Amino acid sequence: MESQNHFYGHSAAFAVYAGRPRPRHIHGLVQHGWTALSPVQTHFRDFPRIGLDPRSRRRLLVWSHDSRAWDPAAERHATTPVGAQFAYLARAAGPTPQPRDERDEVVLMPVHGIQTQRVRGDHAGLAGQWREQEGPATACLYAADAADPEILAAYTGAGHRVVVLGERMDAEFLWRLWALLGRARRVVSNRLSTPVLYGGHLGAALGVYGDALRIDGEGDEMNERVRQTWPELHGEHLDPAVTGPLVDRELGVQHLLPPAGLEAVLGWRGLEPAVPAVEFWTTSVAARAVVNLRRRADAPAPAPTPGADGPAGLAFGPWLRAALSYLPRPLPRSLPAAGQVVEPIEVG
Repeated sequence: MESQNHFYGHSAAFAVYAGRPRPRHIHGLVQHGWTALSPVQTHFRDFPRIGLDPRSRRRLLVWSHDSRAWDPAAERHATTPVGAQFAYLARAAGPTPQPRDERDEVVLMPVHGIQTQRVRGDHAGLAGQWREQEGPATACLYAADAADPEILAAYTGAGHRVVVLGERMDAEFLWRLWALLGRARRVVSNRLSTPVLYGGHLGAALGVYGDALRIDGEGDEMNERVRQTWPELHGEHLDPAVTGPLVDRELGVQHLLPPAGLEAVLGWRGLEPAVPAVEFWTTSVAARAVVNLRRRADAPAPAPTPGADGPAGLAFGPWLRAALSYLPRPLPRSLPAAGQVVEPIEVG
């Protein structure tokens, strides 16, 4: 019923696994990335009433009930573990583009910002450090970061190839990431994050090291908590015998459902999808507008930039673009076939 259910091609990945030609709307909310805190308090915080009424068919669908990040029993909201969308796509897609023992590519996945929060710090220093440690590599930047001349120049200037996966609502986003990580001998990031777990799930060696940089509005406390909670997933060269089982628990591989079971929890049986579809085009617009206005009022002040509309608010242009990105749009009528390789988009 909400745009975030379709972020990064997640509903599309569910559809391909279930054998459907196109995605459908989901009866509830689905976790759309790894989180170091409870998804109830992060991904679902804008809709606090969902998950409180046991009679409701609207579910909060999370990746795992075994993550170190949170305790489901401590939440007032009921959650249903289903596993990560990427794990479903990996099973539908079949063999990776390159067998594990033939891979030779290093993929860099630096922490990314969003339209309203920029990543700040010494990007060139981090890109240069990785060039010294890893050699020339493929740097995968988030679209908003690749559009930033300073960030893009940091990686191209260090001799790295730069690619993007598309905008957040691109239904082929996850396919491109699967193709990229399916050729990776090694996946490196400066923070423990979603694509690090995905790379480990596909069998790549992992490295999490370097300047963590800073996203507008954040302090160092959360990064330190992440390092203390998952020490095995930090360092230049991680032990796959240790990281493999931990990665799969965080992704909820133990919770993955067969196609029929997945369709049941998504609400994709019979006429049930009609309810979230109607909400998507009607009441969700007003609900999201209220959420965006509240977020704008509560958002931390960014560092001064040209065009900012005052010291205490987000620049209006980035905020408006982010707000408009949630507007309903038709779902794709077709999807890549299971196993089809969709290449990342090269920049520059």
